[in-house]
Amino acid sequence: MSAAKKPATYLSAVFTVPPAMADDAAAILIARGALGCAVRPRRVRSNAGPVQLEVFFDRLSPRQFATHRMALADAGMLARPHAAAPLRRIIDPGWATMWKHRFEPLPIGHRFLIVPPWKQVPATKRLQIVINPGQAFGTGHHATTRGVLRVLEALFARRRFRSVLDVGTGSGILAIAMKLLGADRVLAVDNDEIAIANARENAIFNRLGRQIGFSSDALVSIRRRFDLIAANIITATLIDLAPLLQRRLAARGFLVLSGILKSEVDRVLDHYVPKVRLASMRDDRGWVTLVLQR
Repeated sequence: MSAAKKPATYLSAVFTVPPAMADDAAAILIARGALGCAVRPRRVRSNAGPVQLEVFFDRLSPRQFATHRMALADAGMLARPHAAAPLRRIIDPGWATMWKHRFEPLPIGHRFLIVPPWKQVPATKRLQIVINPGQAFGTGHHATTRGVLRVLEALFARRRFRSVLDVGTGSGILAIAMKLLGADRVLAVDNDEIAIANARENAIFNRLGRQIGFSSDALVSIRRRFDLIAANIITATLIDLAPLLQRRLAARGFLVLSGILKSEVDRVLDHYVPKVRLASMRDDRGWVTLVLQR
């Protein structure tokens, strides 16, 4: 008789955050490698004080924990920057299937409906984007992804885009959206091979496996220009990539940037304007999407 398989164990870390920032803090931590997050129940019914965001990791060293805390503190998301609860090890309570019950179809803007592959939804006039959440960022639930999708919807309503580029594609949600909106040629890049694999899988779910190009090559190796470039990544990377993104943008092309906190907007614009002009911006719960045009 074979020995019983030991249940998986994980590390739990707790971050104290303002209630309104819990979802955004969770999204940042998941993008940094967390497996999942949950807000601990309050002992008293009050919205005045901070909440405890419990975050689960497969592996987490004390140094990595300190780095995650610093990232949240720099974003103004830690209610108690100098207080840290100890890490603790827990046994898997069956998350592999539990979380699926909370991932429901999500309408975004006027045209999109984000659907997990295990859900059947009635026919609708909305463009359905099937997303299987993997380790890559981008299910549509975070304010940055919603902001970009709404901006893309508006841009495609005004003109046709022949060539588009999705930088840091993650789950592939933006590349898929741009193809469904009518882009002729779509290229999606990410330096994470796991993200590229997840994005390809999602393209297949949406029957677009052969209509979107995916690449893990560095952006510097891409030579052609694009009518529309979308980049939903962190501010520091947007600043580093500013010269490359501007060189890859065609005349009269649009550059859509997100992953930017409201407090970081001026710093980002300093690296893009006046080579491109600010056409518009939208604010979704403190996360800003910039629309720039050459």
